[in-house]
Amino acid sequence: MLKEMELCRLKEQIEKEKLALSKLQTNAETAISKAQKLVSEKNAELLAAEESLSGLVEVEIQYCGDGEIVEVTGSFNGWHHQIEMDPQPSSGIIGPTGSRKTRLWSTMLWLYPGIYEIKFIVDGQWKIDPQRESVTRGTICNNILQVDR
Repeated sequence: MLKEMELCRLKEQIEKEKLALSKLQTNAETAISKAQKLVSEKNAELLAAEESLSGLVEVEIQYCGDGEIVEVTGSFNGWHHQIEMDPQPSSGIIGPTGSRKTRLWSTMLWLYPGIYEIKFIVDGQWKIDPQRESVTRGTICNNILQVDR
């Protein structure tokens, strides 16, 4: 009789353990399903981003002029921030006093094809490049940057 009670108790314990394992398995399957759905969504986002980026074109912007710091900004970034340009080595023309007068500055950007308005900031002063095409709206004059495929 004692052994039968012990067996009954063990059977009950096994059934409880089976139920607990079943719940764990269900929870694990739910978590795996959610993770697979998230991975699928992220893959779709990544694919969309890659397709979007495939239209970008590398563009070199140059400015020739004097100054210690030259930056560029424009409609390509909503005029929100200025991008520092790099002076090109050996691009300076030595003036009569031995100081560098004019230098060639450049920077590389990745932009979508289109027409943008840009402006240069030379030592804190907004300037256009007279060598570039420009457009005037009211009292504001900006250079034009055309990006082709």
